[in-house]
Amino acid sequence: MTALQRRLDTNFFELPLDVLSPTAALELLTALVGTERISRDVGAKAAVPLLCEWVDYLPLGLELVGRYLAEDPDLPLAEMLKRLKTQRLQDEESDFSKQSIPSSVSIAQGGVKAAFELSWRELDPMTKRVAQLLTLFAPVVIPWKLVETLQAMSLQLDWTRADIDKAQKQLYKRYLIQSVPEREGYYKIHPLIRKFLQAKLVATEEADNLKRAFAWAMVEISQEIPNAPTLKDIESVKDAIPHLEEVAQNLTDALRDEDLLWLCDRLGRFYKSQGLYTLAELWYVQCLSIAQVRLGNDHPDVAATLNNLAGLYEAQGRYSEAEPLYVQALEQRKHLVGDDHPAVAAMMNNLGLLYEAQGRYSEAELLLLQALKLRKRLLGENHSDVANSLNNLGLFYYSQGRYSEAEPLYVQALSLRKQILGNDHPDVATTLNNLALLYYSQGRYTKAELMLVEAVELSERVLGVNHLNPVILRENLAAFRAKRYARKSWLPQVLTKKLLKFVLHKRKASEV
Repeated sequence: MTALQRRLDTNFFELPLDVLSPTAALELLTALVGTERISRDVGAKAAVPLLCEWVDYLPLGLELVGRYLAEDPDLPLAEMLKRLKTQRLQDEESDFSKQSIPSSVSIAQGGVKAAFELSWRELDPMTKRVAQLLTLFAPVVIPWKLVETLQAMSLQLDWTRADIDKAQKQLYKRYLIQSVPEREGYYKIHPLIRKFLQAKLVATEEADNLKRAFAWAMVEISQEIPNAPTLKDIESVKDAIPHLEEVAQNLTDALRDEDLLWLCDRLGRFYKSQGLYTLAELWYVQCLSIAQVRLGNDHPDVAATLNNLAGLYEAQGRYSEAEPLYVQALEQRKHLVGDDHPAVAAMMNNLGLLYEAQGRYSEAELLLLQALKLRKRLLGENHSDVANSLNNLGLFYYSQGRYSEAEPLYVQALSLRKQILGNDHPDVATTLNNLALLYYSQGRYTKAELMLVEAVELSERVLGVNHLNPVILRENLAAFRAKRYARKSWLPQVLTKKLLKFVLHKRKASEV
């Protein structure tokens, strides 16, 4: 799953370990060190080609050597070569080196590790801790603001913002992190450096504390993902998504059960809101598996994850897969909390919507009415779940041509949603669209057009012009105007079909 996400993510950098020719390596190291320094260092002419050889002509090793020399302008290049040789021999003889160099790293790259170890020695203790923490991020681009956010959030790290800033400067100077061209404030870590830093993390006594602090902070960041993310929500959190995934996959032991479930659920909602159902399904399935294994089948969170996975399948039209999950979730929730509970009402609502989609209208109406009644009694008249039920029941009546019953429900739903969610929310656009369809069906064209225009503008504003919802709404509006002003006889059927498809697609299932 993470590999798939990285292929989709343009922020992901593959950093090859290409070997340079001796001539190219010599040119690179000369450029890094400077011709003036080489000319005044009596031993440099002989040392430079040997330095290139000792780091195996690898650009990464040359960069590390160049940065090391830059931090010590009086260090003779022959002395640098001596230090590099000594360190490499120590690495090859030490047990730590054998443990820390992964099998994917050839022995020929031991020169790079030697250069890394020399640089590592020069870092202050706090910078070393920050470097070890960075290995817990996913191997993609790291926004430094995310590191700062983690420092500010974590109560387990006794770090200051000044510590973070100092570490960033030291690591960058030593080439242990690299800036990303044209993306100010973003950094990457070479895969081989990452391996070496991970070995340092494993060796420190603070490893578990760093993992817990990182995982906890990522869970806190995931709190920014609402139940139904808008374009603004997605934009604000998208840089953190690969790192949230890293925690959910590789740092599960550092999380409490409820935090891990929350994290997987938020990732599922993030992808589902964008129509990326394959990715969303992977996270919802993982969430269900975690809940069943860690909590046992007889637990409220298992019922909730069953419900949410069923909702994803329903959104894809996979009704036969959704129904048994909805039924199981409803029965399990009733068994655990009784009949009078908001979650029971939510699951009744969802099963009713599924039955409606399957043409099982009498069963659907009964469940939708029960859900609305229960929500009003438990939550009060002014609640977003009540608005959802009003909208769903209105759509049910509309689809059967019961317009006089549908209209007051739509009007109430629109008023409630504007009051609770504000005027800039996708659910408001949904109800505007539904009312427009109702008015169109009643021949009230002026009101219908006004509603559609408002729905299009709102949807584009909060979801972006390329999202599925505003695309369909624009098609609806174009078809409506063509019918109204050109008076072509075939357009009413086209319009009704498009709008009906859209409102059925936008029935409001409830996640819990």
